[in-house]
Amino acid sequence: MLKQVDGRITGKPLVDISLEDVAMLGAVFGTVLGRRALVVSGRDTAPVSRMLKRALTAGLMSVGCDVMDFHEAVSGEISFSMKRFGAKGGFNIHLNPRRPGYITIRLYKAPGYELVGGGLAEVASREKPVPQEAGEVGWVNYAEYMHELYASALVSFVKSDEISAAKLNIVASHGHGASDEVLRRIFTLLELEYTLMSSGRISGETYPFVKEMGKVAASTRAMRADLGVVFNIDASALAVYIGNLGFLLPEEILLAVLTRYPGNSSVVVDKYVSPSIVRYMGEKGYRVRVAESEEKLIELVRRERPVLALNGRGDFITPLFSLGYDALIAFMQLLEALSLQRSEVYGEINTARSMLTPRARSLSEVEAVCNSDTTCVRTLWGFRMLRERTLHTYIYSPDAGGYIEIVEQQREPSS
Repeated sequence: MLKQVDGRITGKPLVDISLEDVAMLGAVFGTVLGRRALVVSGRDTAPVSRMLKRALTAGLMSVGCDVMDFHEAVSGEISFSMKRFGAKGGFNIHLNPRRPGYITIRLYKAPGYELVGGGLAEVASREKPVPQEAGEVGWVNYAEYMHELYASALVSFVKSDEISAAKLNIVASHGHGASDEVLRRIFTLLELEYTLMSSGRISGETYPFVKEMGKVAASTRAMRADLGVVFNIDASALAVYIGNLGFLLPEEILLAVLTRYPGNSSVVVDKYVSPSIVRYMGEKGYRVRVAESEEKLIELVRRERPVLALNGRGDFITPLFSLGYDALIAFMQLLEALSLQRSEVYGEINTARSMLTPRARSLSEVEAVCNSDTTCVRTLWGFRMLRERTLHTYIYSPDAGGYIEIVEQQREPSS
């Protein structure tokens, strides 16, 4: 029986997650989607992900589903392609950066939202389906140009001419994930000067990506680049470094992107997002909904289609583009905001920081606290911990050689 960790199918491959279980999951999921349903698939670069993807694909084919295989893909490509090709389902398999040696399987339903928590459990608990006759088995097609289509869509979503005119210099790390090809195409299309790091395929580094953040920060300063960015392995989250500001909180990136939207726009966040910044957005006129859980956040995104959504781990959704987590489209909107109204972006970030009270903490001190507390959540950029309605945020600062701690009292969720 496949187990859920953090609302997703996660475990040690061939120990917690067997090939037989994954093939059965594919058959069950395919039965839910229906015979002849189109399913898009992706994975990271790890050999074990390739193996499990083939098992899940076999299960889907056995009940008559057709699979469009993207080989290496980030989560945003899965959600976008479901909308683009009218697929009824999708999946992505990647190493879990929060737990060494673990793998995560993400399932999606049309029009591109991810199944988590109860919705995922409902699918996984279905009875074993009856396989199709040999002549009714589904097909596999390979989408060789998916990266090009996705990169073009990302560039088309923003004012690319303004970004090109700004001539930004960027240092980027793909976190040893599948976003490297997409980033190269984006920067080439935008005619930007860039340095792409993390050339190795697989890394043993787990959250937070302290080494990767340190390398990007040092390179950004040395090259006098406009900004540096680190993506996680499936490009659902990002950490952004600006020389005179350091690494930005996800909420600060959200505020920067929101400068491109009307002041009465709707935004969805979860209870792990900074309550001070949520309150500030409300005071500015944004209609902010705070979800109690990730499952409810995704439900709100599906139902209300806000302009942006953000969870406390730093995963972004831009529903106008797709309904899945996608930090690449968030990054494109950040580039647009910096190109068109940099002073306003800086003003929003500085206003946000004036509402927070930071305190320096050492690496060992924070690691010890989080290793001893089960409520502590590891993220790409640091840690978050919610205890007795008090939110503790720790973001890594290479410039300080440790973490910056922010402590806030949580507000009541609105859903």
